[in-house]
Amino acid sequence: MLERARVVKTNGNIAKIVVVRSEMCGSCHACPVSRGEDFFLDVYNEAGAKEGDEVEVEMENNGFLSASLILYGIPLVAFFVGIFVGYFISPYLGFDKPNEIIGAVFGFTFTIISYVVIRFFEPRFKEGSRFKPIIKHVVK
Repeated sequence: MLERARVVKTNGNIAKIVVVRSEMCGSCHACPVSRGEDFFLDVYNEAGAKEGDEVEVEMENNGFLSASLILYGIPLVAFFVGIFVGYFISPYLGFDKPNEIIGAVFGFTFTIISYVVIRFFEPRFKEGSRFKPIIKHVVK
């Protein structure tokens, strides 16, 4: 994934960039860039870019896919596991037979817990370069 950006500030090997709206944005309004807002991001400065430089920023595809799996896959699995556990444990909680509502409550509870766990481990994800974009080269 390759995006254009402008370097706003540098601090050692970390640069703060503002992402430039590209033609691919079109009429999409999914992110702050497409709505005309500035989107700032801290990235690794491999290319030695300086303040004011226009750069190309890249995030490894496997890092992007891994991040997506963490943010969407784990909570989805937690939701289904919660439904399964809640459905089959409901008779032990005093219900006559398996109860779908208890399954749904457990499903949502497990999903919330999964997001809390992901949030807890977020600093560890930020430490590595796998999930952080890198300035590959200076354009201007």
